[in-house]
Amino acid sequence: MISRILVLILFLAVVSCSPRGHIIRINKSEIAPYTHLDLNQRILVNIPQNISQKDYYILMESALLSVQQRGFLEVWDTDEYELELRAAEIADFSLGRNIQRLYDNLGVNYFLDIVIISRKPFRYSSLSSQLEYREQMNPNFPNFGGLVSETDHRVITQYTLYQTDGAIKMAEFEVESSHLKNNTLDARVIRREIQEFFNQIYLAVP
Repeated sequence: MISRILVLILFLAVVSCSPRGHIIRINKSEIAPYTHLDLNQRILVNIPQNISQKDYYILMESALLSVQQRGFLEVWDTDEYELELRAAEIADFSLGRNIQRLYDNLGVNYFLDIVIISRKPFRYSSLSSQLEYREQMNPNFPNFGGLVSETDHRVITQYTLYQTDGAIKMAEFEVESSHLKNNTLDARVIRREIQEFFNQIYLAVP
């Protein structure tokens, strides 16, 4: 019993010390005047397609969970409701008329568009890679951990919220964050970004 407790404590310590991502800076936060959110409505979340399948599901699950926690009546996503969107002839959200169709044809009141603007993968420098290889091949090779240079896995993401009736842009939020070193998205960072996005909206409301 004691050994199991020790193993659990060790596991929790390793997890808590594992490198995680974090928000680096907010590049843009624009909230339209007199913005008011009616949570007793339906919102559609658009997940970007220009990412890997693994990242897609990480982003989708994290975004939907975060938006649901805001208290909206219904939260839709473009993956699950693809047939409904096709039936309503909605394929390109860069067109204002398609955002309007969300309201006219599907009764969706809000549209949250998520776009990954840029991404810089994590990588070691060539010197760092050589040192790491030598350390692995020769256990007696000196550890130069303090000298190893590496880059962050950084992602700039833009969140835009529309009122669908009139295709009115209510808020736009651009944030730069550090994500996981295996070059996948950090679900906790995505949830924090969306939480901060809605916080910015509520702070702007008089």
